Amino acid sequence: MGKIIQLNDALSNLIAAGEVVENMASVVKELVENSVDANSTVIKIDLLESGLNEIKVTDDGDGMSKEDMKMSIKRHATSKIRTNHDLFHISSLGFRGEALPSIASVSHLEIISCEGDTGYRIFLLKGELKEESEYAPRKGTSVSVKYLFYNTPARLKHLKATNTELSFIVDYVNKIALANPTVSFTLTNNTKTIFRSTGSGDHLKVLSNIYSIEIIKNMVPFNGKNQYFEVSGYLTKPIFNRSSRNHVTVIANGRMIRNSKIISSVNEAYKTYLPIGKHPIVFLKIDLDPLLIDVNVHPQKLEVKFTEERMLLSLIRNTINEKLRTLDLIPEMKDKVVDSVKYESLNLTSSTNGKSSIVKEDFVNYLDDLVEKKKIREILDKQETVKTSEEKVADESQKISRLEYIGQYLGTYLIAQNEDGLFIIDQHAAAERVRYENYYQKMESVNIETYQLLIPITLDLSNQEVIALNDQLDLFIPLGIELEINQIKTIDITKVPTWFVEGYERIYTEEIVRYILDGKDIGIMNVKDSLAKSLSCKHSIKANKYINKNEIQKLLHDLENCENPYTCPHGRPTIIKFTQQEIEKLFLRIM
Repeated sequence: MGKIIQLNDALSNLIAAGEVVENMASVVKELVENSVDANSTVIKIDLLESGLNEIKVTDDGDGMSKEDMKMSIKRHATSKIRTNHDLFHISSLGFRGEALPSIASVSHLEIISCEGDTGYRIFLLKGELKEESEYAPRKGTSVSVKYLFYNTPARLKHLKATNTELSFIVDYVNKIALANPTVSFTLTNNTKTIFRSTGSGDHLKVLSNIYSIEIIKNMVPFNGKNQYFEVSGYLTKPIFNRSSRNHVTVIANGRMIRNSKIISSVNEAYKTYLPIGKHPIVFLKIDLDPLLIDVNVHPQKLEVKFTEERMLLSLIRNTINEKLRTLDLIPEMKDKVVDSVKYESLNLTSSTNGKSSIVKEDFVNYLDDLVEKKKIREILDKQETVKTSEEKVADESQKISRLEYIGQYLGTYLIAQNEDGLFIIDQHAAAERVRYENYYQKMESVNIETYQLLIPITLDLSNQEVIALNDQLDLFIPLGIELEINQIKTIDITKVPTWFVEGYERIYTEEIVRYILDGKDIGIMNVKDSLAKSLSCKHSIKANKYINKNEIQKLLHDLENCENPYTCPHGRPTIIKFTQQEIEKLFLRIM
């Protein structure tokens, strides 16, 4: 007997299940995407024990005939593609034809469907058809997956805690609802509703079911396009950020996707607006010709590749960054903080059985709930008003109105005022921002002024470092620095830009050398940005240092004229604002 055999269908399905069915969330994904492709307007996902006991997806879509139902559980059976041409013009979410047979091989699978007057039901066990019968007619399809991985204990063992697995499902439903705002989605777990969208077609309404009212209030629409792509969506002001990149949701032609380069381009647009290690909350929608996207590079169709990718990344980065530049990003005192102080002052308590029982918290939660619902309605009903006000901000060239200096606190914080309110400025962060933009602009200059050193400065490098830099000396020229390998096989600095502080020529140059030797991205833009950040931090006014009034007024004037006066180069706030109304609330002058 030969060594090479053809695998039977049962074993092939189990192998395919390993690629397609990772956990409960992947099953939900496959079933929901089938429902979306079936032109459903209402999709309901019901889970028992986070999907471990049962995942049931019910829709009102096109439905299937008895013949199509039985065909759907065969490998590589699909209604989405028929020819090679279709493979390169894919507009549907599912098209491989492996999902249902793969799921059936590791579960108890029941399908009930109807496309006309008669409904049908089939039941599969270990991928084999066990039962089939007519069923009561109801337009659409219902798929029930019970006891997932019951026959593959190794896979079952590696599932995470039920709440973690549930969070994966919620994350997916959030994103598929954003990708399909005209479809109403409902997700329940053990009969408790976790997520519901209305199918109104409004992305912001879907976002309001995912994020808090404070985030929705601070979400701003953006859009841009070039000859190949159109991008649009909503972004949040930098003060609302997350430690995970997962809150950048990317939809391409109605398909939720993963693409690390796109996420990076969004983060680059927020560069210097966010603290290190933080990521923005962004909903990004990309519309393009299907020929420019390859969705067939990943078994779960999450990762995709784009033609003309550089043009797309540049469009995303520039569109988001330009929008951020139009916004007033000074953090303000939050209403809820003020309200909580006000309720503390009222000291709402009652006594029960001789013990102090605090009813204040319930009262505050009740009021907050009413206010939150009212605010959501106002936000969703007045989007045009919000857009108009944003356009007005965009017309203003001055980011911060002129500040009048009042005093200094702890040798660290400057206190100023203008007609908009009271401001507190972190003097170190503000000085960093001013110096960063100054250094960066000088490095960006087309014609950088330089001067020749009378005595070359020798860098203290090992032989390995000299060899590593030997082929990269040209990288320093656009920065106004010239390096030469000397007779003793080390490297000399022979020319530097005029903006180098005298006496710091070696230090500044070594900053760049270390950046390159550390193996970081040596693109000239990144080198300039990194160097400007490093220099601005080292040579700025420090905290706990009292500075005179002239220095303070110069600092405030320079900050007012910065391109981004709101954050230091590392993303920390430079300035916060208290409006008159917020201050009067604190003193209970207004309620």
